[in-house]
Amino acid sequence: MVDIGGRLKYIRETYDVSQEEIGRVLGVSNTSVSHYENNDYIIPMRKLSAISNYFNLSIDYIFGFTDLKRYNDMKRELDLKVVGKRLSEICRDQNLSNVKLAKELNTTESNIRKYKTGQTLILTAFALQLSQKYSYSMDWIVGKSNHKYVEKKSKGRVVQL
Repeated sequence: MVDIGGRLKYIRETYDVSQEEIGRVLGVSNTSVSHYENNDYIIPMRKLSAISNYFNLSIDYIFGFTDLKRYNDMKRELDLKVVGKRLSEICRDQNLSNVKLAKELNTTESNIRKYKTGQTLILTAFALQLSQKYSYSMDWIVGKSNHKYVEKKSKGRVVQL
């Protein structure tokens, strides 16, 4: 399991930023920031994107999936239509119907349709699950990058997993 909270805290402390400052950026209390850092709550995707933008770091880096701090093509905004297209692409790649994807993510087919049509933003936990199982970049899933797969550094060169 990924220690999202530990990574958030590590990044915040590395950049010498207080919980209060992060709370201001996210529009939440420092108590909520503490809950995110202690893994009491999963940080919502929009707030995760705001942290990514604040520190100019990729979501993949924040989650500890890569040593690369940012992708060259990083976008600041989440685009629900792009997220929907990416979920449809994942379904094609993995031969998943909406029913199978819903079962895999332990949600309803109705929610999958809402994600795919851009009505609702995918939950962080669902994007994380897809990223971990199939090695898709979290940034790619939510449309912040066109790098489809997580990239890792290996002896000074970049390799795709």
